[in-house]
Amino acid sequence: MVANICENFAKKLKELREKKGLSKGQLSSLADLDMSYIGKIERCEKFPNIKTIAKLAIALEVPAKNLFDFE
Repeated sequence: MVANICENFAKKLKELREKKGLSKGQLSSLADLDMSYIGKIERCEKFPNIKTIAKLAIALEVPAKNLFDFE
């Protein structure tokens, strides 16, 4: 169950990032996060905390709940 949430979150993050036309580097700058950390989240190697989720949502200009918009 937790693994599925991580995988779905990672896919959604990548989908939203690519939809905005952002590279991992650009997203990392906008969210004030390390580029390698963005990659680790997208590969399910790291699990972001609520503060990081908020930073990502703000950088992507979407409500945080949109990062969890998956079935």
